[in-house]
Amino acid sequence: MDFTHLSLLAILARASAQGNSTAFPPGWNHLAKSPPMGWRSWNAFGANINDKTFRDAIDAVTAKVWDVGGAKASLFEVGYTRVGIDEGWENCSGTDPDHGLRQHNVDGTPMINVDKFPDLKGLVDYGHSKGVLMGWYLNGCACGEREERKVNYAGDVKLLDAFGFDAVKLDGCGAATNMTLYAQLMQATGKAYETENCHWGHCGADSWFKNPDGSSCPTQTWAPFNHYRTSGDINSGLTSWFANLQTTTKFQNLTHPLSQPGVWAYPDMLEVGRIDGGSFAWNRAHFGAWCVVSAPLILGLDITATENLASIVPIITNAEAIAVNQHWAGHPGRLVKEFPPSGAAGHMDGDQVQVWAKPQPDGALAVFVVNPSPSGKATKVSVDFATLGLPPSVTAAKLRDIWARQDVGTTAGATLTASVEPLDSAFFLLTPA
Repeated sequence: MDFTHLSLLAILARASAQGNSTAFPPGWNHLAKSPPMGWRSWNAFGANINDKTFRDAIDAVTAKVWDVGGAKASLFEVGYTRVGIDEGWENCSGTDPDHGLRQHNVDGTPMINVDKFPDLKGLVDYGHSKGVLMGWYLNGCACGEREERKVNYAGDVKLLDAFGFDAVKLDGCGAATNMTLYAQLMQATGKAYETENCHWGHCGADSWFKNPDGSSCPTQTWAPFNHYRTSGDINSGLTSWFANLQTTTKFQNLTHPLSQPGVWAYPDMLEVGRIDGGSFAWNRAHFGAWCVVSAPLILGLDITATENLASIVPIITNAEAIAVNQHWAGHPGRLVKEFPPSGAAGHMDGDQVQVWAKPQPDGALAVFVVNPSPSGKATKVSVDFATLGLPPSVTAAKLRDIWARQDVGTTAGATLTASVEPLDSAFFLLTPA
């Protein structure tokens, strides 16, 4: 892609209707029709990454060594087909960050730390040789450019295209927060890029640079990205993921949800396998929560640490849970009811036992119950079918335990009842009987 001065001016002119453009409605680039699945480096490594980090990750994600459904399979074969480079590739040697010149040179080209990444195109080609989709990271936090320069957008997309990347995460720390302009420049390459808007759930103008197109939040007619952060950064704390889950609710309107095919609400990368003090059950609850709200399933643990990875492979390869995440039957999933936990002394409002539901094909319904209370005893919940979202004609349903991967009978009386221990969850598929 060769942006001449005149072609760049033409693209900038078309970007003038910032925040109100209807040229990029939800699903405009026909990517991410189901929530993306893969791995990204930040949670495990922070900025301590180099070329080897990703070659090793590509090898790990494609290694056919895990027992899945009675056969050997790779994480790639289960669906984790993406590997994403995050913060840490940049060369921040520019000396004028107040004028957008710290991580870009004068003509807008991003500067790369060639000691850590001597051949980014070669790295992307290596991923492609294994069938892996490769993602980059732009507008990052390490360099802190504080003035928007239009040529920086053009330089970013020029290298995104030249290196052959398939996807990109656009952070909100730098001044390049005009999502419509990025989409227009990507469109001009003739290739579609799966795009993450990582502006931390801010709606409207971005809070730092007041760019009117710096929103994380789509509208019914504007979504020049494929998934968007609903929250600040997740971390490995015991309840961090549960707090992030709550930020998805405003995008789950019953009749007009803003999380939908091609533009998914995203409460950040998974911390499964990294939760401080987290049991197998609590790691599994985290995964189920992301599944029931159609969040992208982007692994964040070190997938080259095979002993730790092996401990959570039964969670992240659960085909029935993944199917709930990937299916679309008209709604991304929503919070339907809350209950106080049983026997928990002085529990906080944030400890409420929650029931979430997501429609599935053929009239079925996935129901996820999570008990975030760190103490107490098992909490019993009963939820009527109408509250869950099943039609009045349904009075009984076959019940399948997704965690156990087995049928557990039929629930009658138009009510689902479940008992969930502290820091645990239940995950069911209800099929009208």
